[in-house]
Order: sequence, then C-alpha cells, then structure tokens
Amino acid sequence: MKYEKFKLGALLFMFDITFLLIMAFAGGTIAFISILVILGRRITEPKKEIQQKVKNLEEEVQKLKNEK
Repeated sequence: MKYEKFKLGALLFMFDITFLLIMAFAGGTIAFISILVILGRRITEPKKEIQQKVKNLEEEVQKLKNEK
C-alpha cells in the first residue's frame, strides 16, 4: 500500500517537472519570437519612412513638371 502511494507521488512529481519544463520552453520560444518581431519592425520602420519621403518627392517633381 505504501509503495503504491509512493509510486503515484513520484509519477505526479515527474508530471509536474515535465509540465514546468514544457511551459518554460514555450515561454522562451514566445519570448524569442517576440524579440525577432520587434527587431524586424525596427529595421523595416526607417525604410518605410524613407520610401514615403521618396514618394512625396516624386509627386512633387511630377507637379512641378506639369506646371511647366
């Protein structure tokens, strides 16, 4: 009887440890992906700003050409 309780306790302990490891791995994975997304946005953000400025300048050049 004692052995069965110990066996069940050990099984539950192993389940708890496995569950914690899986949660830690999932949390680490989510954090890593989030960091990559944030870095990606910071890298592409200036490019979008420059592209918008170029677009505005091209429109301005077209207006000036049409005025001539």
